[in-house]
Amino acid sequence: MSNIREIVNFDSLKKQIEEIDTDLILLVVDSNVYNIYRNQFDFLKWKNKKVYLWKSLDGESTKTYDELKHCLEFFLSKNIHRNSHLVAIGGGACSDFGGMVASLILRGISWSVVPTTMLGMIDAAIGGKVAINSEYGKNLVGAFNLPDNIFIVNDFLKTLDKANVHCGNGELFKYCFLNKEIYSSVVAGEEVGKVISLCAAYKQSIVEQDFKESGMRKYLNLGHTFGHAIEKIYKLPHGVAVAWGMVIIFKLYDLEHSLVEMKTLLQHIDIDMKESAWFNKNFPVDEIMTYIMKDKKVASNTEIDIILTPNVGEVEVRRVSFNELNERLLRKEDELKRFIF
Repeated sequence: MSNIREIVNFDSLKKQIEEIDTDLILLVVDSNVYNIYRNQFDFLKWKNKKVYLWKSLDGESTKTYDELKHCLEFFLSKNIHRNSHLVAIGGGACSDFGGMVASLILRGISWSVVPTTMLGMIDAAIGGKVAINSEYGKNLVGAFNLPDNIFIVNDFLKTLDKANVHCGNGELFKYCFLNKEIYSSVVAGEEVGKVISLCAAYKQSIVEQDFKESGMRKYLNLGHTFGHAIEKIYKLPHGVAVAWGMVIIFKLYDLEHSLVEMKTLLQHIDIDMKESAWFNKNFPVDEIMTYIMKDKKVASNTEIDIILTPNVGEVEVRRVSFNELNERLLRKEDELKRFIF
């Protein structure tokens, strides 16, 4: 499993990376992170190490075939070796992309990740899922590739814009429903560092028991079946889409008490969820089903695994047919169009 290390500041981060057993570091840094921190953090100067730097595009725009090819060819042009170590510094998309590069180059090299967003720290950087996107859906081209190290530096959160704050907090809803301790921590208003540690430890424990997602790791897909579809359709930030994906699944399966719990959490979590992107508009059932049928959680040509939480801390993996989901969406279409918290 990965080593999760909480780092107090940027100087300590640099020292930790300098201790990695390699003479060559391949840096994949989110372009926004680079621009914000280049005066505080020298990305090119490392003790006893040669460094090559690739600046990745912002967010999901980096997770394309073209960007993957350009990055691979850039590093390969530098005569790198198999003992090189890749370090991805950025949000969830950057860690997805950087880990994908590490899994492919020279048939795979070791790598570490420095998540710089709430989403990355509690979810995306942990567990070794790496991927790029396809025109047919999100994260459909990827691999399982655990990083050696996950370096968490809370100071990165100080420069997050509102969109990234909301994105991370949307994913936080998922953890609150999966784990009672995390729910209680959020409702009690505990400091963000404590919440991040709890989420990271919870996900790490799940991954240790089910790395390739054949069992309980599926729990982490709560909200994602519909979330990925509406993320694509409405261009929503990932975490916000996941939170609304949870709303949809709770409505479809009449888990009204879970919606009450979400409303309680909204008093403690900074996210704009007053009304949905489809409020009083057309709810695109057919388009949603098109994406769902291409989702990587599909179990057969006619079925998909969905995640339900009858109560906080209680999780059920249920295999349902596409026909059932489609029928439930049609029955609840008007309710979903009018739903507000």
